[in-house]
Amino acid sequence: MVERLLPAYPLFVKDPNFSLWSQGELLNESHVKSWWGEEKKIFGVVRTEGRTYCFLGDGAELSGCGVEKAVQTALSVTAFSTDYEFEAGKVRLKIRFVSPLPPDDPELLSLPVCYMEYEMEGDGQAQLALFVNRGIAYNKMPDQSGHCVRGGTVNLKGFQCAFFGLRRQLPLSNNGDAMGADWGYFYLSGERACILDEAELTAWLAGGCTDFACVGEERYLGSWNSARKGAVLLGYDDLVSVDYFGTFLKGYYLENHTIIEALETVYHNRGVINEQLAVFERGLRERCREYGEEYLSVLFASLRQSVGAHKLVKNRRGELLFLSKECCSNGCIATVDVSYPSAPLFLLYNPELVKGMMRPILEFAKMPVWPFDFAPHDVGTYPACCGQVYGLKTGEGSRFRCLLKQQEGTEETHFPLYLLPEGSDVYDEKRQMPVEECANMLILFLACYRFDGDIGFFSKEAALAGNWVEFLVKYGLKPANQLCTDDFAGHLKNNLNLAIKATVGIAAYAELIRGAGDGRTADEYRRIAVEYAGEITALGEKYGRLPLTWDSDETTFSLKYNLAFDRILGLGLFSQAFREREADSCLAKMERFGVPLDSRAGYTKSDWLIWTASLTENAEKRMRLVRAVADFLRESSDRVPFADWYESTNGEMKGFRARSVQGGCFILLLCCFPQC
Repeated sequence: MVERLLPAYPLFVKDPNFSLWSQGELLNESHVKSWWGEEKKIFGVVRTEGRTYCFLGDGAELSGCGVEKAVQTALSVTAFSTDYEFEAGKVRLKIRFVSPLPPDDPELLSLPVCYMEYEMEGDGQAQLALFVNRGIAYNKMPDQSGHCVRGGTVNLKGFQCAFFGLRRQLPLSNNGDAMGADWGYFYLSGERACILDEAELTAWLAGGCTDFACVGEERYLGSWNSARKGAVLLGYDDLVSVDYFGTFLKGYYLENHTIIEALETVYHNRGVINEQLAVFERGLRERCREYGEEYLSVLFASLRQSVGAHKLVKNRRGELLFLSKECCSNGCIATVDVSYPSAPLFLLYNPELVKGMMRPILEFAKMPVWPFDFAPHDVGTYPACCGQVYGLKTGEGSRFRCLLKQQEGTEETHFPLYLLPEGSDVYDEKRQMPVEECANMLILFLACYRFDGDIGFFSKEAALAGNWVEFLVKYGLKPANQLCTDDFAGHLKNNLNLAIKATVGIAAYAELIRGAGDGRTADEYRRIAVEYAGEITALGEKYGRLPLTWDSDETTFSLKYNLAFDRILGLGLFSQAFREREADSCLAKMERFGVPLDSRAGYTKSDWLIWTASLTENAEKRMRLVRAVADFLRESSDRVPFADWYESTNGEMKGFRARSVQGGCFILLLCCFPQC
């Protein structure tokens, strides 16, 4: 029996439009799916001794062609690969799906190519083939004849490539949450490759057809490999990646490669790439030594998902943009309170990527249509940076109600809000996250400075940051009835966890200004942050721990995960004893799969559980929280990419899957740095 490791297993993951998963332990029991759950038919088969065995895809669907299921004997997961072993007749088959997404190498991270390595052992001849259905090339998989694909084959250096895409290409023609792209071309590469129709595939599976003319409708890309050891590559060229405030930007990799060159680079350099990934993984294992194997398993589950929820491009000034999609939440692009929880992974390995998350927000915040002295929430709906779409005005009296109607559909583009003039009155202030986003941005500014030593990034944006810190000084200690990043829980007045974040944000600004050379101003903001922290600490001393809000009683509670960056950034606002008490109070509320987010409901969030674990220096306490997340991964009944919002008692998913926020699980590794 194959041991369960994850709710879903990453196979080919590169970006929000190229993200394919297996949702069970047995690779040949069901079809590959996109991160949002749409079937994408990919069949992997081995032919040996006149019999054909399926190792990838729903093997039952091929049984009518005489195809048998290979017997899976092993499954394992590492940072960049998902590995399987099978028995197919007398052939022993090893399969390794690799998604090269090292955050410390933007070039390799950006190359839109994944690969499946294989090794066949045993007697007799064997042939391995992969077939990719046309549905991978578009958003939905309807039967309409209008979704015809066109493609061809290319002879490359030592291998062949087959490709297809929609006959009618409309780049950036739709945006929304649970959807892919209706544009671009997919490439399948191996020893031999071609395009097949349905009849030809059926004939080959039955042991007949070997020459393919595709006289019918193009249905499949096919790759054949007779070598006992080799690889099949799957690549996706999206042609255009994002609409960035009216400028269409292409993938970062295109500065140095065409898609064909990218395929050749990966095909001929897999050994070098594999060693690079192995070095990264060895380093990660070493960093995790004191935290144990269960924590390492959580990070393995997080890495590809978190990196692969982004697209890497450059703006017109040549600066990196690392644009997240808020998967299975609302589809927003470059959401601040998604970047903030995901940041630990990227701070650890490449702070420039964190700056790439922040740049779109900084640019939009200066546009006339944004009227507030606090930070925006997002800059649009992926893949269109068209201006913030969160909290737009509703109702008959709204001047821009027509824009909201447009967003009700899941496949429509959005009006370019960034073009609207000052005074357009687009946004409902009550539906914003003012304290949340201001503090998030200031904390991320300081985190970048702490981890790369460059104050210049902040200095260029000091005016904006000055507005945001003043907002926190005025409204942060006792926040009004407003939303925070946990907006699914609704508005909350006098939110103490939010007050902590505001206080840390003010102290972060003080350190930034000090780094920029203004010690006098820094001292003043530091004084304010210390004063606010003192008031919060006093309330904690009164009750022995902090309640949910300033005006609630000692029976209420919440995860005080916002204390984490006080420790990580070495701000010294709260004592270790204070953090330990907060960790202890959380552990007293422990359920099977974690501590509830707060006393209002029983659900929790995996990223915030790990952040809470970072508050304590006690290894046993820390591991109780880590173990709860690891248990959720092994036991959740929802077979979807790592969900971050679920019931603490039974692990039932409340919402959210495949989100980049799981990069926050790396936060324990930040606690090892000197500033901590």
